[in-house]
Amino acid sequence: MLCRVPLFLLEEPESVFDLRPMPSAILVDLEGTLTGFCPLRRSVAGALVNFDTFAKSKGVDLSRLHYVTNAGVRDIRIECPAISDRIHLQAHKPFFTPPKEFRADPMQTIVVGDQYLTDGLLAWRWGFSFGLVRWSGQRPLWPRLQLAFGGLLSNLFFKTDVLQLPGLLAGDVKESRNDSPYGQEIRSV
Repeated sequence: MLCRVPLFLLEEPESVFDLRPMPSAILVDLEGTLTGFCPLRRSVAGALVNFDTFAKSKGVDLSRLHYVTNAGVRDIRIECPAISDRIHLQAHKPFFTPPKEFRADPMQTIVVGDQYLTDGLLAWRWGFSFGLVRWSGQRPLWPRLQLAFGGLLSNLFFKTDVLQLPGLLAGDVKESRNDSPYGQEIRSV
C-alpha cells in the first residue's frame, strides 16, 4: 500500500490559516484556487497581494508562503516584485521540486489547491498534507474532468480523514478521531 498523506477539505484557501498548529510552510496554487481559470495578470496580482495581506494578518512569515502554478502568467514578477522570489510559474505540478526549506519538515508543510492530480499529487510526492479547496465558480470542462478522475483515485494517495472546519462539510459523520498532525478534530464522512 502506498503511504497516504492527510487530506483536508477547505471551503476557501484562507481556511488553511485556521489549522492548529498552523503549518510552518504553505504552497498555494493560483488558477482555480486563488483566481478563476485563465485569469488576467491584473487579477493574479490582486489575488497574490490580498492573500499575502491576509496571511500576514494571521502572523505568517511570508518567506514560508509560496505560490505554485502550471500557468505562465506573463510579467507577474514585474507587477509584484515583493512576491517575485516566492512565485513559481510553469511549475509542471506534480513534478515541481519545492524549495529546500519546505522539504525540511514535510509534516509541517501543506499544499493548498483545487486539483487532486496536480496539487494533491505534488503534496503526496513530498509527504506534505493537502488542502483541497472547494471551487464555487464555473469550471471549464478539463478541470471538472480532472477533479472527477482525481477524486476516484484519491483514496490511493490521501487519508480519507478530512478537517472539519465550521460550515465546511455537510453530510453524515461516521467516525471521529483526534490524530491530525494539526491537532484539530478529524472526521470521516
